[in-house]
Amino acid sequence: MNDSVQKQLVVELGRDLVSKIAPQEMPLFQANSEAYFKDSQKVLRGQKGKDEMLGFGTGEVVTFLTPIVLVVMTEVVGFVTEEVKKSIKAESSNLISEAVKKMFKKFRTEEEKTLPSLTSEQLEQVRKLAFDRARQLKFSEAQARSMADSVMGSLVIGPG
Repeated sequence: MNDSVQKQLVVELGRDLVSKIAPQEMPLFQANSEAYFKDSQKVLRGQKGKDEMLGFGTGEVVTFLTPIVLVVMTEVVGFVTEEVKKSIKAESSNLISEAVKKMFKKFRTEEEKTLPSLTSEQLEQVRKLAFDRARQLKFSEAQARSMADSVMGSLVIGPG
């Protein structure tokens, strides 16, 4: 999957996740996601608050969940991409991108229910990845669990 397609997918899935777990951030989602993609390393170092991120300079520091959700979703989409690549190595990058999208319920139509889905083991790996990454980014255990559960809920679960 090329970088722009992956970024677009991460933003769209991140928007859905933020709307569920931090709806109060939706008015600033676009600005926060643009700031994240401009310099994600600042987010990972934990040096940005609301003021620095958006350039308001009021002195008040507020932690937004949006950049953290985008970090987690970037890793989840990367993991799912690698899993799809393993299962359809010979396919074109467009097919892989479409297959990754179809792993998420949001993009799957009724006619596509026969497409490959993630196994229970792969789904557990995604949950662990999302949970561990959220904890590394200083989410509380409850917040990390909620995010991991929301990410899992957005994926299509396959047989055993």
